[in-house]
Amino acid sequence: MALRLPSFSIILAALLIRLASEAVLAQEPAEEVPPAVDRSRLLYIEAPIAIQSELDPILLEVLVKPASEDDPDYISRAESISQYDSLVADIESVGGAWDRSLSEELAALGALQQQQGNHEQAVETLDRAIHINRINSGLHTLEQIPAIEQLIQSHLVMGNWEQADVYNNYLFYVQQKAFGRNDPRLIPVLDKLATWNIQAFNIGYGEMLGMRLREAQILFVAAARMVGVHFGKNDERFVSYLRNIANSSYLLSRNQDLLLETERPEYRSSQAMLMDKLNEHRPVLPPGYQTGERALQDIVEYYREKGDAPYEFAEAVTNLADWYLMFGRRSQANDYYQAAWQVLLLQENSEELLQRLFGEVVPLPTFAESISNPAADYQADSQSDAINYDFADVMFDVTENGLVRNAKIVSEQTEENSSHHNSLRTNVRNSFFRPLIVDGEPQRSNGAYFRYRYWY
Repeated sequence: MALRLPSFSIILAALLIRLASEAVLAQEPAEEVPPAVDRSRLLYIEAPIAIQSELDPILLEVLVKPASEDDPDYISRAESISQYDSLVADIESVGGAWDRSLSEELAALGALQQQQGNHEQAVETLDRAIHINRINSGLHTLEQIPAIEQLIQSHLVMGNWEQADVYNNYLFYVQQKAFGRNDPRLIPVLDKLATWNIQAFNIGYGEMLGMRLREAQILFVAAARMVGVHFGKNDERFVSYLRNIANSSYLLSRNQDLLLETERPEYRSSQAMLMDKLNEHRPVLPPGYQTGERALQDIVEYYREKGDAPYEFAEAVTNLADWYLMFGRRSQANDYYQAAWQVLLLQENSEELLQRLFGEVVPLPTFAESISNPAADYQADSQSDAINYDFADVMFDVTENGLVRNAKIVSEQTEENSSHHNSLRTNVRNSFFRPLIVDGEPQRSNGAYFRYRYWY
């Protein structure tokens, strides 16, 4: 069954409720004292990495390393910052505090401060650059976009989720206003805001978490539709957005209380009024199980029609089998695992392909990996006041139905990490894994050994 993709107007209906007004964003933000960081709970658990040998564990690295004063580039940037400070002072002495040319110099200065790890200074500098840009070029100028994107990165590093949320929505607001509803330049804009909503859900930011997942789903659906309209469904982004639709649908389906939240009368009535105002009467795709299933079915159909990618086709069929397994439809899951096995069995290098897809237990859902953790993306210092991380090794068994049994943490437990380890163990026990598949049949496996990185 083909996935019905609504028009872009639906996105506005879901988003304009939360977008900040022009007047608020045009003002200088009030200075706030950041709240104390709660270290007692886990914010996010990354997909685990299998450890093949206890003597040679796979080490994970933070994506962004902190700036070091011993780094020659650090010294070079410090000199450049000093020069930009002098240049800004010279421009102000001639043209005043709102001189148009200041915005470009301040944006460059803020970027350098950000690279040095001076994120509080970077936020102050970039915010001023944006304000000057809006004064000289208008509230909705696209010239401010690069500085806003940098500003968001610094807010994320410092754990300022509220400001990151405001400016992510403002990025969408400005570009949608500039490009219109169906301009293909909006596709990456939709992707960024949808991704942020998933990331915000993962770290537990905000009160209406179900709304975040619903908005992400609507945005990814719109992005997929626009890719199909402007570039054709053979564009690789089409499949990527379908996977993200499945991810948001899975999260909604596994959190029934959040699914109910999206049906609250005040939200639905507000959405209906906005849809009526926009003369948009197409039904929104239902959240949850059916939408995710249909997205994964469309991926299977995409590779079936392509015809020249048997491994990718088998992988898509396997992902659909995983979906049924996670929702307790085991007979249907087994049928699809068997079908994927048969596809690979017909290939010349069948043994290698079967081992790659089915030779070990795999954390589910696999399509969730397309949405990264904002902490891992933007973390500049593992000892940051905003957020921190640690590792733990876990051993457990995986049943033929993908359930975890006998989970135990084998890493050293201390007074400091005991609460985190307990939360992690609970999470692992409630997670799903693709079981070993032998001759097309799921099998129980004992002694799976994985390393988890968790953020708190």
